[in-house]
Amino acid sequence: MTLTKTAPWQALQRHRETLSSFRLDAALRGDPARARSWRFEAAGIEADLSRNLATDETWRLLLALADAAQLARWRERLFAGEPINNTEGRPAWHTALRAAPADSGVARAVGEQRSRMLDFAERLRSRQVKGSTGKPIETVICIGIGGSDLGPRLVTTALGEASGPIRLHLVSNIDPVELDVALAEAAPESTLVVAISKSFTTLETLENARAALAWLQRAPGVDARRHLAAVTAQPERAQAFGVDASMVYTFAEWVGGRYSLWSACGLPIAVAHGAAAFDDLLRGAAALDRHFIEAPPAGNLPLLLGALGVWYVNFWGCRSRAVMPYAQRLRHLPAYLQQLEMESNGKRVDRDGRLLDHDTSPVVWGEAGTTAQHSVFQFLHQGTFFSPVDFVTAAGFESSAAPRERLLYANALAQADALALGEAALKPSGSAKPAYAVVPGNRPSTFITLPRIDAFSVGALLALYEHRTFVQGVLWQINSFDQWGVEIGKQLLKQRLAD
Repeated sequence: MTLTKTAPWQALQRHRETLSSFRLDAALRGDPARARSWRFEAAGIEADLSRNLATDETWRLLLALADAAQLARWRERLFAGEPINNTEGRPAWHTALRAAPADSGVARAVGEQRSRMLDFAERLRSRQVKGSTGKPIETVICIGIGGSDLGPRLVTTALGEASGPIRLHLVSNIDPVELDVALAEAAPESTLVVAISKSFTTLETLENARAALAWLQRAPGVDARRHLAAVTAQPERAQAFGVDASMVYTFAEWVGGRYSLWSACGLPIAVAHGAAAFDDLLRGAAALDRHFIEAPPAGNLPLLLGALGVWYVNFWGCRSRAVMPYAQRLRHLPAYLQQLEMESNGKRVDRDGRLLDHDTSPVVWGEAGTTAQHSVFQFLHQGTFFSPVDFVTAAGFESSAAPRERLLYANALAQADALALGEAALKPSGSAKPAYAVVPGNRPSTFITLPRIDAFSVGALLALYEHRTFVQGVLWQINSFDQWGVEIGKQLLKQRLAD
């Protein structure tokens, strides 16, 4: 089945033509209940979809498209651990890391891996882990890249200042500067280096790990092997690298890199914020998983957001989507979502290898508000094409005792209204503005509100975006769980180095 040939797709094309003169200001004025009826909740997260270029008929047709794409069946296969990653012949079973699956063997293995990792993190936090000279470990340097870094980096920052005594550094770039900065603040006798790599063949991670290992080996009296740990799905490779078997923490091969923060790859999160916070992170994600499984389509937030993404890409021609977290602690969210969405859905062939006749992933970009208001919002308000925006903030900011947090929340609302309504949002001034000052409005956004920025809500937010990405992949009929496009650069590098 080619989805573009189905009745719902073609009906959406005709429906899009009827919206050529659609105006958000008129829609919001004409339906005072729109702001309430287009507000949805999942695992404590609220999303106001009322400022989008859509009508009730749009939603009806998008849900029909999801039915035509057999979304419900693909969702069942995802949660059942079926090998939906067909090019690699394995499941994409990250949901099993958050709530025990029906397969008791898998549930037991996941539980043992998590318990072992969390126990190690708690021993580090209580200064029970000692280096080769007998000094407690005080600094942990986690080396990874891609999914081994972006998720842990986002969450450790989102949860605020570390609650324990460990100084944590995350290193990803092969540019020596990042590792050099981390090592300059560390003492070899009280430092642990953790290499995080699913395959344990990732060039950047291994090169940085070798540089850190050489630094340890140069330190007088330090047994470098006692200061080295690894997180990987290939423990034998970590041991061949020189990591003692007792210091290798594992996870299953079916855990995709960009979904791996829920596994032992979340060690940096547990080190910085503790086992209880890590458990809360999993609980939040599991709550969103249940919503995705159980909520009816018309109120299923991941389904609605994913379908909305398809609506903008394929029927409005949008080639980018902005994510603006109005919370400094969520500043790494855009970078995390860039990998999640563009690596998952940046595909040109369908699941059977046939060239697609429709577009897929847009460019995902963003910056923390209010910083972004003084850089990229000019483009959003007056540029020649529009980019849908996700505003992400916390409800607690609205009534915070801190005036700047209240201003942060008010800024997010003001920008969402300015995008949607343009000049119509302002009180009449009595004089016409020159063309260069006019803001046209009619630019869509979704306003996503966490109750607070804590581990549970962050877990739910990331699971929401995971499932949003999955929904889009199903509607586009692609495999969202492989990433063959990144391989050619690696192959060419090896070819260059061999020449």
